[in-house]
Amino acid sequence: MSLIFMYVVLLLLPILLSVLVRKKFARLGGFLITIVLSSVLMSSTVIATWWFFDFRLEKKIAVLDRDGDGFWSPEEEASWTEDEKRNMEVYIADGGRNVFAAIIFPIFSVVYSFMVVGVYWVVCVVRKLRKNA
Repeated sequence: MSLIFMYVVLLLLPILLSVLVRKKFARLGGFLITIVLSSVLMSSTVIATWWFFDFRLEKKIAVLDRDGDGFWSPEEEASWTEDEKRNMEVYIADGGRNVFAAIIFPIFSVVYSFMVVGVYWVVCVVRKLRKNA
């Protein structure tokens, strides 16, 4: 539940930062600052979460090498519990988790931030022009 809340906050982050930054910087500089701050905060949060889960999974997998030689022998595999086998399946089957968190998500966050901040700033400019007209 807390991860869902965190991701909802991350999706709203560009708007929240736009509101805060626009009060101080209402021109192109503020627009760019908002995009950079938003994408850095979004990316760093997701990458830190990925590192945490990967670290926990690595800890669970490290104990499967009972004799510490770096290889899983048939004897070691026979001694694994069902939970340890399930952890191993997750570890081996989810090879793409590094790519999304470390490479694709920063690109996604820049594009998402640009789109959301751009729409917010256009709406603010249009409202200001209508108010002045």
